[in-house]
Amino acid sequence: MDNKEQLFDRLKANGLDKYFDKLEPIVRNTIRLYLTSCSEDSIPIGQSKIGGKPDLPASFSWFTETNTKTTKKLWIFGKETEQTITKSLSFIAQINLSQISQFDSENLLPKNGILYFFYADEQDAWGFDIKDQNKFKIIYFDGDLTTLKRFEFPEDLENSRFRPCLIEAKQEISLPSYGYGLDEEMKFTDDEADIYYDKIYEDGNINKLLGYSDNIQGEMELECELVTNGLYCGDPSGYNDPSAKELEPNAKNWRLLLQIDSNDENDMMWGDCGRLYFWIKKEDLVNKQFDKSWFSLQCS
Repeated sequence: MDNKEQLFDRLKANGLDKYFDKLEPIVRNTIRLYLTSCSEDSIPIGQSKIGGKPDLPASFSWFTETNTKTTKKLWIFGKETEQTITKSLSFIAQINLSQISQFDSENLLPKNGILYFFYADEQDAWGFDIKDQNKFKIIYFDGDLTTLKRFEFPEDLENSRFRPCLIEAKQEISLPSYGYGLDEEMKFTDDEADIYYDKIYEDGNINKLLGYSDNIQGEMELECELVTNGLYCGDPSGYNDPSAKELEPNAKNWRLLLQIDSNDENDMMWGDCGRLYFWIKKEDLVNKQFDKSWFSLQCS
């Protein structure tokens, strides 16, 4: 949906225009990313893209994750030994902000520089454990773009050499998805809720910057807050922890930074037709503190 005028027209056409005044204040700007498959050679170095090979500063190295593997020798008095294993992360996207920030009506993104997104090659992290913190990287580079070079895939990157796609960005609006409690807030009837999710809310193009996340399993902001404060959310223990109640109000500070779908154009598949979400607190986004980000993976 392009703008609030279209939202009003769609609400009116479906008999829900009485809710416009309550919906309008919570609408968020989003930057939809429309993909076109192409060859790597047709994408200029430093251009925004999803998939393919990253254009990093020549002084950089390909980003990796480091894990410790513990093994024990078979005999009875054998000692445990630890082995450090380093593995390349998969390259997800690079966003040239000088090309994209013009669509950011809320002025949340930096105006210049490049954001790089990486994630675990084996997709063995879902974001509900603080131990996953080395399974993804969001890197912000605001230096001289003439120092960029296109990196070749590392030999150990086996599962995720994604096809490159050019990005066409478009400014649109974003509405709350499933799991945000909108039904209760608006006091929809059951029929009205069905109409809202079928006719008003739309998640046709999932790839986007900012706005609301298009949830598969429910909202993720609370999980981001709890996990980044050391609580495990792979089971109810983190949510039931005594400190969770104190942390819960902070969930509202988290914002979607980038959302990537399972895309045929890239040959990307996240779990079972899932989505990859990168998150950041609004204050950290404004202050360009991308090292404080988090991520989630959801699938059906």
